[in-house]
Amino acid sequence: MKNIFFLLAVCFTFTSCATQTNLFSDDYNQVLKSKGTHGFWIAGIGQTKTENLDQVCGEGYKPAKTQTQFTFTNILVTALTLGIYYPREYRIYCSKEG
Repeated sequence: MKNIFFLLAVCFTFTSCATQTNLFSDDYNQVLKSKGTHGFWIAGIGQTKTENLDQVCGEGYKPAKTQTQFTFTNILVTALTLGIYYPREYRIYCSKEG
């Protein structure tokens, strides 16, 4: 019985992905302009990464939304490094102005 609870706890831990989305526009014609991974150290305590949205979107585009995602792969890397390295995926979507 204890093994079942342990197995369930492990499954919930490794399947609990989190996505944070910031909407800047209601436009549905969004284009993915940039994506990548930001790496943080010591569980990301007090650390930030900044992307210049105007520079990423370029001329003729405006920021539509940004997403930050903590995926299964990120959770696995964080667990294997015991929380020392804490990667996060990001995506920046833009839409045409006007």
